[in-house]
Amino acid sequence: MRKINELNNTISSTDLVVRIEKVIISTATNGSSYIILNLSDKTGRIEARKWTVTEEDKQLLQPNAFVLFKNAAVNEFRGVLQLKVSDYSVVSENDLNSYGLDVKDFFIEAPINIEKNYGELMSILESLTNQTYKELTIGLIKKYEKEFLTYPAAMSIHHNVKGGLFWHSFTLVKNALALKPSYAYASIDWELLICGAILHDIGKVIEIIDPTGTDYSLQGKIIGHISIGNTELNKIAEELNLYKDEQGNINESLTLLQHMIIASHGKKEYGSPTEPVIIEALMLSMFDDLDAKVFKINDELNKVELKTWTPRIISVDGKMFYKHKK
Repeated sequence: MRKINELNNTISSTDLVVRIEKVIISTATNGSSYIILNLSDKTGRIEARKWTVTEEDKQLLQPNAFVLFKNAAVNEFRGVLQLKVSDYSVVSENDLNSYGLDVKDFFIEAPINIEKNYGELMSILESLTNQTYKELTIGLIKKYEKEFLTYPAAMSIHHNVKGGLFWHSFTLVKNALALKPSYAYASIDWELLICGAILHDIGKVIEIIDPTGTDYSLQGKIIGHISIGNTELNKIAEELNLYKDEQGNINESLTLLQHMIIASHGKKEYGSPTEPVIIEALMLSMFDDLDAKVFKINDELNKVELKTWTPRIISVDGKMFYKHKK
């Protein structure tokens, strides 16, 4: 039984067991329906199409279903491998072992030691001198610790893997720490930048419905992770009695952390309620944009052959990228 990363354009057909990540029902020019399936195992992802669709197919081919495809045709379209599927059977979770497989074989995981790096992150937070930043950030990630460590950072745009939210957030923290010596001359609150990097996407623990990242929750669809994250930060500030200072004024450190979240997409047209007006928020939005684009471009490069081009990547200005290196 082949894995997804073992497929190439020299294979005409194959049998494989995969997990369905996403299902799209589409309509052909002749008016008939067909199904687009986003498939995965722990080695990678591939898109498949089933051109003849029945009502039974629509019931059986659902997100998170494990499916055995037999004699799936391997095709190449614009340099990207695709499958044409017809003969299939749904495999129950209990029956995976009959194929020598386990549930964990169908989820791509962040390529880092999350437990070790989470310990490192907590050590960084414990060393902070700004008590508001420290208590709010620790309080919020502890509140959603399980989700923070296991959820993807998005459904498709970037870091859509198990543990992707932590991986992405911790990468931004490491980027900030790496640049700190080079910008020692600048008036930068590095503790604010670190905490903003950790919290900027915390709303995704509510925006995304579950660790598999197959859909958005109702709150995610109608509110979005930025507003959710800002609300959660306010709530934890109230719970920890950090919303106002001793004079009854709204805690300025809280306000700065809120700005880090709501300005994290950089521009209003990219979904930020406000644009960065402090240097740390500008830096965070640039780190965030860079990390998302590097992940997405690399993910698409992994799907094409050497010396060929990726398809146009919508989230990177619709550009195609050339694969010059394995």
